[in-house]
Amino acid sequence: MLTTVLPPLGTIPARDSLRFTPPYTEAYLDQLRTQGDPLADEVVAALAAEGALTGFHDLLGVVRERAAQEGGVYQAFLDACNDIPEWADFEAMRTGQRMLAAFPVNMGIALFTGSLVGGAVFVKMALVTSMTGMLSGDSSRRLDETAAMVLRMAFPGNLEPGGEGHELLMRVRMLHAAIRRFLVDSGRFAHPVEVPINQQDLAITLGLFGYLNIRSLAMMNIHFNDRELASFNLLWRYTGHVLGIRAEVLPDSVPDQQSFFLASLKHQARPERLDARTRQVMDNVAASAARRMAGVSEPMARKFLYQSCRWLSGNEYVTGMEIEDAGEYAGIKLLKGLGRVSYWMWRYVPGGQAMLYAIGARAYRKALARMARTKDKQGEYRVRTVEEGGGRTSDV
Repeated sequence: MLTTVLPPLGTIPARDSLRFTPPYTEAYLDQLRTQGDPLADEVVAALAAEGALTGFHDLLGVVRERAAQEGGVYQAFLDACNDIPEWADFEAMRTGQRMLAAFPVNMGIALFTGSLVGGAVFVKMALVTSMTGMLSGDSSRRLDETAAMVLRMAFPGNLEPGGEGHELLMRVRMLHAAIRRFLVDSGRFAHPVEVPINQQDLAITLGLFGYLNIRSLAMMNIHFNDRELASFNLLWRYTGHVLGIRAEVLPDSVPDQQSFFLASLKHQARPERLDARTRQVMDNVAASAARRMAGVSEPMARKFLYQSCRWLSGNEYVTGMEIEDAGEYAGIKLLKGLGRVSYWMWRYVPGGQAMLYAIGARAYRKALARMARTKDKQGEYRVRTVEEGGGRTSDV
């Protein structure tokens, strides 16, 4: 049972206050970095033995074909993804799904600048991400794929086996395994004991969507009760299960995930090793926003994203990004004000939760339709790697 005294959910702890806390000791976290996803890795190894990895644009489709033809490890992988643990209560996840859609603006900023960009403080994870094209060049493809996964999770029925959200999680799990194989085989990742996209990395990423997202929303005046937090955690716990995170690493609760995340910050966060290039993904989004939104200039959008990242991550954790602290910036006040109004409607207005969800779900459907119109014709959720010596990407 978790007995560690944790900071309030809306508080960013000082770096010098971070501690390893049982069971998340330094030795345990070191061990997690040596472990990948054995079942998915075995599937990829079997495909690689046929010389079939190069140019794959639908790894999951190939796995299904092999499973139908010969069963074996391919069918074992599909069975594991479709397994529903005893604790996976989809009805109990409904509140968490509503939470994902009810605060689209605040949730979007929290996940993008707070979790995705702020998560670059885990520099080993960010290095692997950059190797696969996410933070290099035009990152719109990867952002759309990540956003599509989250948006689809907000709709009832999508997370159950056979649902669109569940399908995407399976594709992401196969992508992770393919990246692990490629980076080691190509020599781009070399470490005596660690593997890329290891169990700690996977659990940290889950924490970016879970605990850190909740923390960012609390900073924006959106506060959830214990029942809501339990539902939100259950949603992401099941997500982690489908993605191949070991059962003992999956969070029992938001405080449990918070304890793991803060210990991992001490273990892996290196803000001083970031540099101004980390801001590039925000620059890309700012440029896109300026093109699509009347009255919004690129410098205006860039400042808003920079300041949101700095505020939600904490100055200590973005030092290498060289983001100036603008102090009482109007954009932050706007986020807090919108959060306060949305939270009041969620908590106190009769029918407010249903109304907020309906508005957010409509926006999410529009976003998914836009992504469908511009999706990568060569196939989504495939390995894109940054070529040596240049900013171009190639497929594997």
